[in-house]
Amino acid sequence: MTRVIVSPLGDAHQRSAQAFADAQRCRDASELSATLLEGASSLWLDLTSTAEADKTALTQRVVQLGPPVIVMQAMPSEADAFAALKAGAQGYCHLHAAPEQLLEIALVVEHGGLWMPPEIMQRFLAVSARVLPTPEPLIPALDNLTARELMVAERVAHGASNREIAHSLDISERTVKSHLTVIFDKLGVRDRVQLALAMNNIPTYSTVN
Repeated sequence: MTRVIVSPLGDAHQRSAQAFADAQRCRDASELSATLLEGASSLWLDLTSTAEADKTALTQRVVQLGPPVIVMQAMPSEADAFAALKAGAQGYCHLHAAPEQLLEIALVVEHGGLWMPPEIMQRFLAVSARVLPTPEPLIPALDNLTARELMVAERVAHGASNREIAHSLDISERTVKSHLTVIFDKLGVRDRVQLALAMNNIPTYSTVN
């Protein structure tokens, strides 16, 4: 899978280089072309140096190019995350996220899911719980989960990261990922955001729009 990374840092963006050694890179969105994007599984957009007034328009323009977009910022914020997702991005993360986390984000987004940092997800869930109606509990579907799967799902509902879940349950992060794959399938959700919404009895009509 080919990833395209747009960042003024270019090849100096060491962590993305470690995660995606074969990624196509350019320093500005104006350099993007059909040839560069052909076959791209995701497009990573560094907005750190972009003026605040231009971030939404740039994100929208890049989203229209086709591949799922992950916005990166050196100082992530709740407002910027929501703006990026509203503009059509499917992911939002720290510019200097660890290589293993970048790979995890790529896996989620490239399979149709949505990604945002755990702390921002917690705020998102709190806001959603206040402004959206609460439907009937998801009890029948939850009955399909094993005790360990339910423990993992409950921690996701509170915004915990895979590392935090692994530490609290004394299991490996690989095992957490394995549990999440099964949980997503059993509950019919695409990603940890939809899972968290479902676990909090919040409608999941769409995690992008």
